[in-house]
Amino acid sequence: MITQSSRSIAFWVVWLLAGAILVGVGLQPARAQTPPATSGARDLSGFWELSPDSRRVPTANLIPGITSAVRAERARKDAYAIRWCNLLGMPFIMDSGRPLDIRQGRTAVIIVPEHASGPRYLYLNRSTHVGEDVFDPTTYGDSIARWEGETLVADTIGFHPDRGITAIPGGGYRTATSRLVERYRLLENGNLLSVVFTWTDPKMFRAPHTYEFRYYRLPADYEPRTWLPCDPYNDERTRFLEGTPAGRTAPGK
Repeated sequence: MITQSSRSIAFWVVWLLAGAILVGVGLQPARAQTPPATSGARDLSGFWELSPDSRRVPTANLIPGITSAVRAERARKDAYAIRWCNLLGMPFIMDSGRPLDIRQGRTAVIIVPEHASGPRYLYLNRSTHVGEDVFDPTTYGDSIARWEGETLVADTIGFHPDRGITAIPGGGYRTATSRLVERYRLLENGNLLSVVFTWTDPKMFRAPHTYEFRYYRLPADYEPRTWLPCDPYNDERTRFLEGTPAGRTAPGK
């Protein structure tokens, strides 16, 4: 049986290992919560959180083939990913209900959520995507980024069409042909982070689908919380998610 003490020890071991990796790639240490004077408006490092007034999401313009039945089937697959504690990926990580830890270094920007979904990397040290003959599609895809003035532009392809949560805010879902372009920009003296997301996909949208999130910088003394456990074999959790009354087993179990 895994105790709370064991989870706490495991959490700090993971964070220590992550810290060692960050040092290896030249990422900024976690001590600073205000942009260093040398970096100005181009250092995104910090802890960031969404609030109720943080989302501006219009309705997506979907192609005719994305019917209500198709969307319902996709929602069923997303629920399956949650039920079995899969890595939930993009775009869920950017609005998971918990703060994001963003660390910027010379070769990459790392985005770490406060849940068991793994970190995301935006690579600054290459201008082209990894070839399809080498890269296996994932829930995060392959992200490369570049600076355009004071805006960080990240371009992502290589999404897995079925794994994780695929739903996109405003409607639709990611597929193997989805492309995401994000524009990160600091506002209000570095205390607000604007991220504009634009999805394009000939199999999903009639026109590019754009929405914006604005994240608030958390105080310098903020300490990340351990993520909540996810146990796919917890019977009570399963009954809750699948709507199965106590004392009964879900179909096929």
